Amino acid sequence: MGAGVSVVTAGARMRIGTTAGMAGAIAILAGSVAAAIAYTGKAGEAYSPLHHFVSELGELGVSALGPEFNVGLIVGGIGFAVFMAMLASSTTGAPRVAYGVVGVIAGIAGFFVGVFPMNFTAQHGLAAMTFFNLGWIAVALASIDFVRRRDPRFPRRLAVVGGLTVLAFIAFLVSIRVDPIIAESALGTPVERPTVWVVPALEWAVIAGILLWTFLVAWTWRRAG
Repeated sequence: MGAGVSVVTAGARMRIGTTAGMAGAIAILAGSVAAAIAYTGKAGEAYSPLHHFVSELGELGVSALGPEFNVGLIVGGIGFAVFMAMLASSTTGAPRVAYGVVGVIAGIAGFFVGVFPMNFTAQHGLAAMTFFNLGWIAVALASIDFVRRRDPRFPRRLAVVGGLTVLAFIAFLVSIRVDPIIAESALGTPVERPTVWVVPALEWAVIAGILLWTFLVAWTWRRAG
C-alpha cells in the first residue's frame, strides 16, 4: 500500500510539474511574439529583440498588446515556480533544496513583473531584476545537479542549454558595464537606438535560455514518466 501511494504521488508531481513548466514557457513565448508583432514604439518603430528590452513589450500606453504580454508573464511566473518546486521535490540530495527555493522565488518575481509593468518603475525594477538574477541561478544549479547525479529522466545533455544560459548572463553583465548608452540612460529607452544593441539582445538571450531549458526539461521529464 505504501509503495502504491508513493508511485501515485510521484506521478502527480511529474504531471503537475511538467504541465506547469511547458505551459508557463509557452505562455511567455506566445505573449512575447504577439506583443512584438503588434508593437509600435514611441518613435513609430517596430519591435526588435536586437535593440528593444523585454519589458518594453509590456509598457502600458505604448505596447498595443502590453496587457496580454503581462498576463503571459503572470502565467509564466506561476508556471516556473510550480515547475521548480515539483522538480526539486522529485529528486534527492542537498542541491535540490537550493535550486528549488531559488526557482520558486524567481517564479514569484516573474509573476510580479507582469503585475507591475515598466510603468511602475520601482516595483517593476525590483521584480524584474529578482527574476532575471535568480532565474539563471536556478537553471545553473539544476543543470549542475543533472551532470553530477545520474538520473535517466534528466539526461546530462540538458545541462548544455543551462550552460549557454549562464554564459549569456555573464556576457550581459559585462555588456552593461561597458556599454556607453547604458551609462547615459541607466537602462532607459534612448531616442536613437543602434540597429544591433548588444545589451537588450543578450537580455533576450538569457530569457530565451531560461524558457528553452524549462520546456526541454519538462518535456523530457514527461516523456520519461
